Amino acid sequence: MKNIKVLFGRKIKELRKRLGMTQSDLAERVAVDNKHISCIESGKNFPSPDLIDRLGQALHVEPKDLFEFYHLQDASVLKKDVAEM
Repeated sequence: MKNIKVLFGRKIKELRKRLGMTQSDLAERVAVDNKHISCIESGKNFPSPDLIDRLGQALHVEPKDLFEFYHLQDASVLKKDVAEM
């Protein structure tokens, strides 16, 4: 499995884009700097529990849903997992 920070970041980016938001829009809604959102989406930073809650609210999902990123893994990893099942 890829690094959880990278997968989490991909999930945030996916949800943000689905809502038609820019990184600036999301940063404003969760009261952080644009650069912090960029660092989260690129997997460089991981948000605090409080920020995870605010991200969930801003992206209209439950915080636990931010950790549902199995589909964002590489296809080779998914194929291997299916073969093992």
